Amino acid sequence: MRAEDQADAGSPLDPIDELRHNLKTPLTTIRGRAHLLARAVRRAPSLTDEERARMLDGLTAIDTAVMAMVAIIDGMSRASVDDSDETAGRP
Repeated sequence: MRAEDQADAGSPLDPIDELRHNLKTPLTTIRGRAHLLARAVRRAPSLTDEERARMLDGLTAIDTAVMAMVAIIDGMSRASVDDSDETAGRP
């Protein structure tokens, strides 16, 4: 469900949750397309072993970078919860 649809449904997203959603959606697309491209590279008969390895290394680097960004984004949510707990006087 898109953030706008959820807000219209009566349960508005927290601004941090909306930001997380808006950042993670394109990252999910990038990661999925990198996986599809890696599958095509593995099956491409016209590539040399060296070309295939170089392309797969690049696609692995993309996947690693995307997952690192997702971890940072997920950390934003936890930091937001921790900050609100401290503001409310909770340990």
